[in-house]
Amino acid sequence: MKLLSVGALFLILASASALVSGGHSGGVLKQTWLGASDILPENGVRELGSVIPTYTKRFFQLLPLKLRQKFGEKLWTAIELMTLRLLLIRYIAPTFVTAALIGCLEGFWSRSSQQGLVKVHSPMRFNLGLIGLGTSAALILLWVTTPVTVPLTRLLFCVSALAILSIRSLILNAPAQL
Repeated sequence: MKLLSVGALFLILASASALVSGGHSGGVLKQTWLGASDILPENGVRELGSVIPTYTKRFFQLLPLKLRQKFGEKLWTAIELMTLRLLLIRYIAPTFVTAALIGCLEGFWSRSSQQGLVKVHSPMRFNLGLIGLGTSAALILLWVTTPVTVPLTRLLFCVSALAILSIRSLILNAPAQL
C-alpha cells in the first residue's frame, strides 16, 4: 500500500514537471477550455475566466523568486492550467458524491441479501476497496497535472466507476463491527 502511494506521488510529480518543462501547457490549456465550454453553462465559464487569473497570480507569488525568474511564462501557463482543472473538479464533484452514494446503496443491498449465507470478512477485498478509493483520488490529481488533454467526461466515467466498485467492496467486505 505504501509503495503504491509513493509511486502515485512520484507519477504526479513527474507529470507536473513534464507540464512545466515541456512547453505544451498553452495548447493543452486551450483544449481544456474548449472541453469545459462543452460541459459547463455559459455563466460557469465566465466565472472561471474571471477567477483563474486571480488564483494563478496568487499562487505564482507564493513560489520562490528564483523559480519564478527561471521558468517565467512556462510556469505561469502550467499553473493556470492546473488551476483551471482544479476548479473544474469543483463543478463535477456532485457526480462523485452520487457515485459514492450508488456504491453505498449497492454495498448495503448486497450485504443485506447475504442473510442466508455465512458472512465472511475478506481483508484482501476490503484492502482492494481502500486502494481503489485512493487510486480514484490519485487519478484526479494526475489529470490535473498531466500534460495531455483528457476529456473531462472520460475522467468522470473512470473515477465514478472506480468509486462505485471500491465503495461497494468496502461495505460488502467490511468487518461485522462496521
